[in-house]
Parts: sequence; structure tokens; C-alpha cells
Amino acid sequence: MKDEVEFVIKGVEIGDLKALHRLELECFGRDAYSELVLKLLLMDSRSIALKAITGGGSIAGFVIGRLERVEGRPVGRIYTISVDPLFRKRGVAKALMRRLEDELAARGCVEAVLEVAVDNYPALKLYESLGFEFTGILRNYYGPGRHAYRARKTLSESIIRS
Repeated sequence: MKDEVEFVIKGVEIGDLKALHRLELECFGRDAYSELVLKLLLMDSRSIALKAITGGGSIAGFVIGRLERVEGRPVGRIYTISVDPLFRKRGVAKALMRRLEDELAARGCVEAVLEVAVDNYPALKLYESLGFEFTGILRNYYGPGRHAYRARKTLSESIIRS
């Protein structure tokens, strides 16, 4: 494992949009959210968007979640997390996810949900290490033959950790 990198987590600003989109494209290629979708998420008052900034001012990674209601319960949906390849396996993704979980819990969410490609092994390992449970498979979620897992996590652990 690489050495941990020093960074601070801050809220994303609309001026970060182009940099976030470049990073999203680098991480997800054809599955990346468009700049327009990222912009709409950033402008949505129910969204929480966080970035990890290195001491040199670079965006090491970002995460976007959104408060939603599922069956009348407040749930945090995690839309995307992207980490610059230079900063992977250095604690950035885990720190962003933990901070997002805390923010979601503080806003009343009882659980977090997400979808992840069945062959995205680094992400699967990350989510498992954070306590997410894989609860189902979504066939053809990313297109024909490209499946995803649905995952969930109860956020009471985040509240206790705070």
C-alpha cells in the first residue's frame, strides 16, 4: 500500500465542475456522468458534494451523495466517487466516504445506498471495508451484459463514530 497522502476535505464549489468532470471521465470512461449531470447534482439542494484537496491544491478525489426518500424513509444515495489514480490506495476514498456518511446521518438519513459494477474490484473492496452489504444484482445496469450490485449500509454506525 502506498503512503497516506495529506489532504483536507471541503465542500465542492460549482467552479470545480470542469475538474470534477475530467476526473470522473478518467475514472469511469464511457460510464462517467456527463458534465451536465454533475452540474445538476451540484446545484441540487439535496446533494452533498465533497472534495479532497492535497497540500498542493490538487483535487485528489470527490464524492457526491444525495438525500432521497425511499418508502418514506430518508436515505442517502451515493452517486459517484472518483479518486485521481495518483492518490489511490492512500486513504482518500475511505475518508471521503466516511465524511459523506456522517453528513448524511447528520441530515437524518438512516441508510446509504449505492450501485457498483460487479467487476469494479477496488470499489467492491472499499465498500465492503466500510460495512456496506451487497443486497442484490442489477442485470444489465450499465448496458447489455454489464451488471451491478446494489449495496446498502445502516448509518447509525456513522452517528456513533461522530
